[in-house]
Amino acid sequence: MGAITGMTGMTGIDGMLANCAFAAEQAKAARAMLPAGVVTVKSTCVQCVNFCGIEARVDNGVIQAIYPDKAKAEFYNWGICPKGATGMFNTYNPYRLKKPLKRTNPNKGMNEDPKWVEISWDEAFQMLTEKLAKVKADNPAKLIWHHGHGKYTIGDQFPKAFVAAFGTPNLIHRTTTCEAARHIADELTFGYHGHLPDLEYTNLYLSFGSNPFEGEQWSRWMDHAILDGKERGMKMIVIEPRFSHAAAKADEWIPMRPGKDAVFILALARQLIDNKTVDTDFLLTYTNAPQLVGEDGRLLKNAEGKPMVWDGAAKVYDDPAARAELAGSFTVDGKTCRTAFQVLADSLQDITPAYAEEVCGVPAARVVSLAKEIGAAARIGSTLTIDGTPVRYRPVAAYTFRGLSAKEFGVQNSRAALILNMLIGSPDAAGGLLLGHAMGHPEFLEPSKCEYPPKRVDLAQSVYYPHATMEVCQQVQYTVNDPKAYGLGYQPEVQIFFATNRPFSTSDALRQQDGMKKTWNCVIDIVLTETCQFADLVLPDRTYLESWHFSPTRSTPGTKHSAIRQPMANPYNIPYDATMILWEMTKRLGIRDAYVDQLNKKWGLKKVLFEKGRDYTTKEMVEVIWADKTGKPFDYAMLNAFTGKKVGVKDRYLHSIEEGCKGPGKHRIKLYADQLIDSYANVVKTVKANGIKNIDLEQYRVAFLPLPAKEHAFPTPHREAKGYPLYLITHKRMYRNQSGYMAENAMLNRAIGADAAENTITVNTATARALGLKDGATAVVETRVGKARGKVKLTEGIRPDTIAVSYSYGQWSLGMPASARKGIWINQALELHPDRIAGMNSFNDTKCKLTKA
Repeated sequence: MGAITGMTGMTGIDGMLANCAFAAEQAKAARAMLPAGVVTVKSTCVQCVNFCGIEARVDNGVIQAIYPDKAKAEFYNWGICPKGATGMFNTYNPYRLKKPLKRTNPNKGMNEDPKWVEISWDEAFQMLTEKLAKVKADNPAKLIWHHGHGKYTIGDQFPKAFVAAFGTPNLIHRTTTCEAARHIADELTFGYHGHLPDLEYTNLYLSFGSNPFEGEQWSRWMDHAILDGKERGMKMIVIEPRFSHAAAKADEWIPMRPGKDAVFILALARQLIDNKTVDTDFLLTYTNAPQLVGEDGRLLKNAEGKPMVWDGAAKVYDDPAARAELAGSFTVDGKTCRTAFQVLADSLQDITPAYAEEVCGVPAARVVSLAKEIGAAARIGSTLTIDGTPVRYRPVAAYTFRGLSAKEFGVQNSRAALILNMLIGSPDAAGGLLLGHAMGHPEFLEPSKCEYPPKRVDLAQSVYYPHATMEVCQQVQYTVNDPKAYGLGYQPEVQIFFATNRPFSTSDALRQQDGMKKTWNCVIDIVLTETCQFADLVLPDRTYLESWHFSPTRSTPGTKHSAIRQPMANPYNIPYDATMILWEMTKRLGIRDAYVDQLNKKWGLKKVLFEKGRDYTTKEMVEVIWADKTGKPFDYAMLNAFTGKKVGVKDRYLHSIEEGCKGPGKHRIKLYADQLIDSYANVVKTVKANGIKNIDLEQYRVAFLPLPAKEHAFPTPHREAKGYPLYLITHKRMYRNQSGYMAENAMLNRAIGADAAENTITVNTATARALGLKDGATAVVETRVGKARGKVKLTEGIRPDTIAVSYSYGQWSLGMPASARKGIWINQALELHPDRIAGMNSFNDTKCKLTKA
């Protein structure tokens, strides 16, 4: 492996630390370009997707320390995590990619040495240009662009502009390995995605597997917002099988059986309805709960296609004079119909507290008492005056992120939580669940056309994943391996992977490799990841501390801000970052002006635009975007790295559903997702018309029910994996959330120790004893698709029928040091049963055996 000659023998942490001296030597040439002396440089972290404000101490071009930016505390993060504090290791890592590498071994595999040779940047660009030019002339769709964390470094507007200018539909992000089902549940329900709890005013916070105290989006805001809430008396209840860091901070931990969330939530919903603790005014005003549903499951509509409600007779839903009934069964034109709310209530009759106890492992008495708590805490009918403005006040929020979504029925589980919030009037109320921009995309409320044959290699929004508005990343290699099986009309030839690691990060991960062996692959990254094992060309990227970026940020209910990143060092004198690589490729392919047009569109630039006929440095690009988005001088950006503002009462509470859902002609929030009825009908029609053999219509029927149901608590492995007694769940840890290349971070792994450097198989103490396992013993996790070995950690903080393993450990790339390989790579043993609505990875549905190694 010629690229790392002289370093391959230094496989331990001590060797990596010793080689940092090499990085320091290389820094000398770059120092002349950086400020002399000790300076403080402000920027934005991208070690995960929280985008915390940071400031670094830089001494003559060498980054010595990274701290939180205190000025950012007013808008987002109060501190930074260990990953952020040790982020400079990525820049000085001796195992970094420093020059372009060309593969000389034609055989590809996880144990195949690629036999890299270093080449010049010009030769690398020439290789890539030749491959892309050939594909573009033949069929641009044969190019696939992948990014994961790369979306958050340079901004995905750049690759989106590139693929649009090139002509391929195939840009693939990683959202289906994160939280896609949650987003698509939002879209199907209120025409947008991205809800947050209004923690400043919440009194009862229900967390379904959300874990901001370890690793999650909005973590560095939610952690202190939750603790602030608890200080003023907010009660926090965590519902999940594992005693997580969130559970440790909670007032109560309810250890529910994995995958049974839908039954538990629906049991609470039934109790709320039976107790008559529902917000009738909210349901009538903002949702489709009063709209009439026919015996075929579709909404009853008039000749103009408007839904109907009942007010002594059938009337259009937005008739100002109508006083709609919320519940009931009626006869219209000789046919029986019910309100959508009545359909929901009827569907819950079998979901009793006793049934919930049987399925979920939660005492029936707690289901009953929790529903009473929710109903009382919701303060239905109350208002709160904030800054002189009265707003609805429902200080209860049921919230999830990956907990409900990383499942075969992730959309339905997530919709169950949304319906629970709807029943008490929580959406867009003070202390409730803020929806952001309800009805921002009303097209999401329509049935899918169920495209076939598919245009995209990931099959998004095709008959296979009808509502997958997020790209279905784990599907790509299956389609590449056998395009005809899915009706794809072309064979992909070139794949570019930018800062993403698909063969390591998906479920049933070993199956990703077959497709990658069939294409010519280019990787843009900072280290030799597992994806590089299948690459033909590898291009080094700069780190986030070496480049100019217009950074994404995380808005909160009360704040918004824009931010940049700015370079502080370049110790290895790497001449290009990914933004510059894209620009160079557009020039060589002759599409630079088309790329500029697309950049203006994708960034939504209105006042300050990119100009055709000229080149831009990355700093100049960021200057253009900053000027258009903020209107502030760039000197301000370089000094402060961000600009922020507070969100007023109107935008916080009176913008979203008040403007999007209230009044004549406005869409209503879909308590009852009637579009799924027609989407399923389109699936059936398409399958039969085209003789499609690899779609099970019964599975799609269950997935596409218009309301969450008890069937959604029984994913495929729970039904079929006989002889595998334990539930296997996964989770993120702060040390490896979004990875951030932390497996190689000797600073972090040495400072924190074994807790950061290696993950374990978390097992209940009683279960471990019954299996003859002691703390620290090596065990084998066996599933229907694979095995994985790791050390056992005994605890009382997990259900006896469940084991848990965090992911992003157990790296196996031949280009990584031995220290990075510690821990268990659980992805090879996880079954994959994607959500058929959204394409979401099913990370939490596997059943397993656990045996002593």
